[in-house]
Amino acid sequence: MHALQSLQALAVSIRCSRGQEICSSSRPAEYWYRVVSGSARRCVIRADGRRQIIDLLLPGDFFGFSERNEYDCDSTVEAVVEGTIVASYLRNRAEMMADTDPQLARELRHVAYKALSRTRAHLLLLGRVTAREKVGAFLLELIERCSGGATDTIKLPISRYDIADCLALSVETVCRSLTELKQRGVIALSGTRCVRIVDRQALEEGDSDSDASFARRKVASFHRGNSSADAKPVGPRAGRQLRHNGQANGFRQLTGT
Repeated sequence: MHALQSLQALAVSIRCSRGQEICSSSRPAEYWYRVVSGSARRCVIRADGRRQIIDLLLPGDFFGFSERNEYDCDSTVEAVVEGTIVASYLRNRAEMMADTDPQLARELRHVAYKALSRTRAHLLLLGRVTAREKVGAFLLELIERCSGGATDTIKLPISRYDIADCLALSVETVCRSLTELKQRGVIALSGTRCVRIVDRQALEEGDSDSDASFARRKVASFHRGNSSADAKPVGPRAGRQLRHNGQANGFRQLTGT
């Protein structure tokens, strides 16, 4: 059961094709919406002409609450997945019902709070220092939203181009960050969309401790490959070790220890 159950009588289902506009800044804000299945992206066009995705909308998410006035949408929302289904609610009738139904008014406030919470999480994500931190935090947020953190595997609902526009990065930077996280053993990739979190702690720590985590995993791997306590070093390391041993033996002979 979702919020706004009392508005179900007003709901009109819309089946959208991929890339179809659901609402836009050029149209009046006459409806509220809820994603039933699939996904959608809320975006704006920046002054330099580039697109910025400011919200990723997943099943259960509401949108269409205008921040300017009742006749003007503040952004454009597009369906991401072919066959995305959205429920629309006529705004004027919904507001009239809320005026006389305290339970509905509480549900509307809850929906608005959730939308604000998504915006806050997105701002914190953009505040990350490095691209690798942003991509890692984005993966963690998606898993939390899609499964409540109950699984470490997720199928990305949007393309890497959309991820780039979400994080204000280039698509090349997103791909490079995913590759680096894979090489460090933090995530595992299957195809272009399926991601499995291998080291959640490293993603949560971000770049501040990712190098240390990477070093710990490399050391552990080295010890597993050299389990014998008597394993002898080879190559340049062996030369340094022999010189060190010779110096130590000479010192013991001089000191009588």
